[in-house]
Amino acid sequence: MVLDNLSNFPVHFGFAFIACAFLLAAQRQFAWATGAVAAAALALAPVVPWYFGAEAAPADPARPWVKLLVSNVYIANPRRQLIQDLVAEVSPDVVGLVEVNSLWLRRLKPLRERYPYHFEVPDENYIGVALYSRLPLENARVLQLPGEPSTPAVAATLKAPGGDVEIVLVHPNSPLTAQLIRRRNEQILALAEYVRAAGRPLVIAGDFNLSMWNAGYRPLADVAELHNAREGHGVGPTWPSLWRLGVPIDHILATPDVALRDFRVLRGVGSDHFPISAELSREDGATKNPAIP
Repeated sequence: MVLDNLSNFPVHFGFAFIACAFLLAAQRQFAWATGAVAAAALALAPVVPWYFGAEAAPADPARPWVKLLVSNVYIANPRRQLIQDLVAEVSPDVVGLVEVNSLWLRRLKPLRERYPYHFEVPDENYIGVALYSRLPLENARVLQLPGEPSTPAVAATLKAPGGDVEIVLVHPNSPLTAQLIRRRNEQILALAEYVRAAGRPLVIAGDFNLSMWNAGYRPLADVAELHNAREGHGVGPTWPSLWRLGVPIDHILATPDVALRDFRVLRGVGSDHFPISAELSREDGATKNPAIP
């Protein structure tokens, strides 16, 4: 369990090794300092590519984009107004919230009024999820992920102006024990297989409880062939919400037929996670929904 969780912290290890290298060099321990530099390079090798290689967003000014905001709001967060203030400021088209319970839903009434299409699955044990949209949502449903008790994800077809895109909001188990790590990995694999079998434009987002460097993340790239909105934007740490000292465990991912752009880590909302946002658009935007301007 310890090794699995430590895999999420290559940035922290890299800078720790760099600090050690400076201290060793100051003590004229040059052989050890060189070793520390080599260790830092190994730690940071999987991190550096995330700052490069983002594909340029299509320049077509007429292309329709949909802004998605996702936040783990933290079930016991007493500052429930902050997420609504942020939503009002950012003005996303779709909002996905994780760790909502019955009390949260009572406080989110203004959000439901602002976003007429919504699907809410509250829970009192950190796994509640809720989806809100200005654009129509169809076929909203619960996807039960493996484990006992089962963990819900929600899926719905977003009637976006550039064509339908399925939105899946998830929150796999936290890696608190070896058993929960295995269950989380089973859930990630189940999600990846769901995406591959769906064979349609799809965006999956939420608190995944792992970073891009964790072995449990691999099915999302290898099986589902999803790309991450972070690509080219850097690490984008989201947990814990301590400036830039955290790790990137909240993600917005999409199938190859959905473009992503403008990934951002947003300001805190009283949760232990920072919210994130990105814009999405169908790659084959010629297939439009005629009912939506």
